[in-house]
Amino acid sequence: MHEQLAHLRTALASMSQGILQTDPEGRVVVYNERVLELLGFPEALMATRPTLAELTRLQLGRGDFGGHCTLVDPRGRDYIQEGAVAVSPDVYQRQTRDGRILEVRTKTLPGGGLVRTFADVSDYVHVQTELRRSEARFRSLCDLSSDWYWEQDAEGRFADIAGVAARGDARLQGLRGRTLWEVGAANMDEADWAAHRHLLAARSTFRELELKYLDAQDAVSWIALSGEPIVDGMGQFLGYRGVGRNISERKRSESAIAQMAFYDSLTGLPNRRLLLDRLQQVRMGLERSGRHAALLFIDLDNFKALNDTRGHDRGDELLNRVAQRLRAAVRAGDTVARFGGDEFVVLAEGLATAPQQARRDAERLGCLIAEALSLPYRLGDQLNYHTTPSIGLTVFAHPAQTAEELLKQADFAMYQAKAAGRNAQRLFDPGLLAQMHARTQMESELRSALEAGELVLHYQPVVDSAGTIRGAEALVRWNHPQRGLVLPGEFIALAEQSGLILPLGAWVLQTACAQLAAWARQPAMRSMVLSVNVSVRQFRQASFAGQVRAALRASGACAELLCLELTESLLLTDTEEMIARMQDLRADGVRFSLDDFGTGYSSLSYLKRLPLDQLKIDRAFVRDVLTDPNDAAIVRTILALAHSLDLDALAEGVETPGQLDFLRGQGCLSFQGYLFGRPMPVQALQQLLEGAATQGC
Repeated sequence: MHEQLAHLRTALASMSQGILQTDPEGRVVVYNERVLELLGFPEALMATRPTLAELTRLQLGRGDFGGHCTLVDPRGRDYIQEGAVAVSPDVYQRQTRDGRILEVRTKTLPGGGLVRTFADVSDYVHVQTELRRSEARFRSLCDLSSDWYWEQDAEGRFADIAGVAARGDARLQGLRGRTLWEVGAANMDEADWAAHRHLLAARSTFRELELKYLDAQDAVSWIALSGEPIVDGMGQFLGYRGVGRNISERKRSESAIAQMAFYDSLTGLPNRRLLLDRLQQVRMGLERSGRHAALLFIDLDNFKALNDTRGHDRGDELLNRVAQRLRAAVRAGDTVARFGGDEFVVLAEGLATAPQQARRDAERLGCLIAEALSLPYRLGDQLNYHTTPSIGLTVFAHPAQTAEELLKQADFAMYQAKAAGRNAQRLFDPGLLAQMHARTQMESELRSALEAGELVLHYQPVVDSAGTIRGAEALVRWNHPQRGLVLPGEFIALAEQSGLILPLGAWVLQTACAQLAAWARQPAMRSMVLSVNVSVRQFRQASFAGQVRAALRASGACAELLCLELTESLLLTDTEEMIARMQDLRADGVRFSLDDFGTGYSSLSYLKRLPLDQLKIDRAFVRDVLTDPNDAAIVRTILALAHSLDLDALAEGVETPGQLDFLRGQGCLSFQGYLFGRPMPVQALQQLLEGAATQGC
């Protein structure tokens, strides 16, 4: 018996729980040291065999349960407040004054009395509290977030879908109990699902699995899923959990951005960037397919005339009609792109393997396109507007040139079609490759020439009716290191096409102003008027007036001695803006001359408003003025018009005394041409003036 009691005491002492037992009268008959520690009772007290009611009153007196027993949970609060005389709850929790949480469990014994245990569950309660807080935070975040939470079981079936974003979504809730591949997605095929299942089988984390869905009305929606595997403490795979979000708006934004980045805003056709991307893909597939492909470069003939005379709205309308006809004319797999302006490109792939047949196929496609584009158009109130295309083709196979090189070939062939009289089609001839390379080389050399100072100005004299030199026209020349002096006819058109006309024109303007300032220091030349040709593109720059003023200011030249020569094409568009720019410079004293008058489009209503000083009669009319009555009549008309507008008239291209006599007889007072001197270096012009001055003396 003593041995059994010893074993019992040892067992009680080793327990982590506090324990006490009462007899049928409610007195404590068994307890362990742990209960003394947890409840803060001295052993001497317990030796008196107190009742539970006495122990409870003692604790109430000490304030162990807090005011109004606030440290006891609701299950045990009434029991404690009544002094432990009522029936005890099976379990309740209480907090000690030092903050520990005790779980109190009571079991009634069959013969009367009870056993009560006190367990310190502080850590457990803390963990549970944190879990509840974490769960609350998670639920709160789910409610606030546009994302939603999901879980799948080990077979990939959705077991839970939570979050405000998912609650009202019948499609998402319909995923419960099903796998993704059972539901399907518009952007996923069986190979895609197999790849996803392989990833899941490898227990890999996946991110941003984008799935596209169509509803009954074919409205598109997108979701994105990210997930990671769930494993238990033993490493057993339980499934996947993750987040999902509706990315429909993002996809719409991406689509809109892609539309802006890769498609032409006017016609909706692929733009240059997307064309180059598709061309690159076709090039990469040529070796595998063994077939040919073709590029057709299409330019609308005389499109500028429509824009200039009918306005940009009608021009845009035509471009849209052309885009529609091109789509209808090509095959389903071909690409139609708007390259810029009135230029379109068709990329045709999958042509014949035999080179000759591939060329015939490409030319046949070009003929179909030309036929479609040449049919009349209805533009606004004009029922039968006609235009024609100039088409350049290049056919290629593996190994192909670079995408840029192929486009240059098709572009070059298109210019050959233009040169053949427009409304034509030309196939790129490799024999013309040298010409294309020469053009590219010239562009590169011209760019370098601007930087290296290889450009020079020559000056052609302008004389009065007495033959006295009154001014000169500045004409640019290229002092090429290998080819010698290159005339502008060989490089000005290239400068216009490449954009080099802007820095070239700025250089001419600055150099001419510097020359005017130098002449101002020489008595024989200080009254010379110097004319400078200005391209339409140069004059249309918003900064042009500022460039002229800067050149005059930097050189110190007199504005009244600078004459800017403009062409009639400047008047075709934005006329009011051009007139305002001319008037702005005219207020500073700058003169203006209308060059090649009679060869272009002139509206007399605008002409009388222009701040002009001079009309230049084009050399084409002067050349045959003695033999062609029409040219003679045109010259008389121009001279009469200039006189009525109080403008000086200058005849270009005067080469014979007979031409000079006729012009004088019609009242022309200013002349320019080989009869008086070819364009010459400034030193030669100065010598010519000095010689004339000597003869005068």
